[in-house]
Amino acid sequence: MSAQPIHDPWQDPEAILRGLPEQYRPLFLEQYQEAWEAAREPGKYHLLPELLHTWWLSSIAYNDPRHEEAVREILEEKGERIPIEEAIPDWEERLAQAQVRRR
Repeated sequence: MSAQPIHDPWQDPEAILRGLPEQYRPLFLEQYQEAWEAAREPGKYHLLPELLHTWWLSSIAYNDPRHEEAVREILEEKGERIPIEEAIPDWEERLAQAQVRRR
């Protein structure tokens, strides 16, 4: 038996499309095509896997029964708030590293 390549669903546009609610599919397809075209340029190759990963995570969130309620709470500024420094203990360090990389 030969080894089969490992398939990551977050890298599979068809799996993402199947996982998305109908209303988000046209936007995904539009952004996918744009990222596909942009990825032809060597400096922009990263756009495609980043887009796929973002949409994979989004598909998970959109399928959560509490998603719409949670978005509504955010927009209405309700619910519990936690400062990012508490939620991510090494936030300041991560932020500084990201700023250095951008220079």
